[in-house]
Amino acid sequence: MLAGVFSYLKHPIWTVWQFVVAPRHALRNTVIVLAAFHRTLVLGRRAVRVLRSHYPGGGGRHPQRPWSDAGRGRYIWRVAHVFWARWILRFAGVGLTTVGYERIDWRQPYVIVANHQSTVDILALVAIMDNGRFVAKREVLHYPVLSGAARYGGQIVIDRGDHVQSMAAIRAGMRQWPSCHIIFFPEGTRTRTGELGPFRLGAFAVAQEMRLAIVPVAISGAFEALRKGSLLRLRRHPQIRVEFGDPIPVGAATKDEIPRLAAVVRERITGMLAATPADGSGSVGRHASTRSA
Repeated sequence: MLAGVFSYLKHPIWTVWQFVVAPRHALRNTVIVLAAFHRTLVLGRRAVRVLRSHYPGGGGRHPQRPWSDAGRGRYIWRVAHVFWARWILRFAGVGLTTVGYERIDWRQPYVIVANHQSTVDILALVAIMDNGRFVAKREVLHYPVLSGAARYGGQIVIDRGDHVQSMAAIRAGMRQWPSCHIIFFPEGTRTRTGELGPFRLGAFAVAQEMRLAIVPVAISGAFEALRKGSLLRLRRHPQIRVEFGDPIPVGAATKDEIPRLAAVVRERITGMLAATPADGSGSVGRHASTRSA
């Protein structure tokens, strides 16, 4: 019982402590967090209204011609890409550098496999990529705005405890929007140490079954920018580097070869992280953005 009480109190206590030891930094980050939540709420509610009006049988105040799952997916990604992720990164003063994006033929779909250092990872990938879908946990349906975006926006929602349902949902999603990239964080959660964790095999099972090449993505600087825990940890002027590796073809790999495929991709990401310059520099792609707060 005491452990449960502490789990509820530790974040408020830590937040108060930040205002005691670093009041200006804590106040700055509080403004950023509140602005990000406000942006998400206002923009998300508007986008969900549009999605509902174009959802078959979705209703809404002013029903419109139904859009396909692909059409609704492209719409919500475009809104997030242009008006949400980029705006939050600029407002927070996050510098974003992309490497290798231009080497990939994005006209064909891929399974995108990235390491997961921070909440910032999601913003960075949405800001960089022209289209994509995250494979979301079923729990996302309990959150306001996000639930509507997932339900009406053609996203893939899975129950991680039900492999059969998860694969069926992914297959259905790819049939409905076959040109879309599927994004996975195979570690399953954000790292607590900054080190690359073990990979779960779901992403590689999807790539093997769908015969989709895998693009390894190495994200660096995000752990130092905002570690797992309170959002008030955000550093000033962080620099995030996102490197896209060459696609790894699946070829005729069998189910028995899925662990080997995961090992190859993990080794590739490990190598890219190890080769990252200390200052996070690299060739700045067309999606790079920097801003000082």
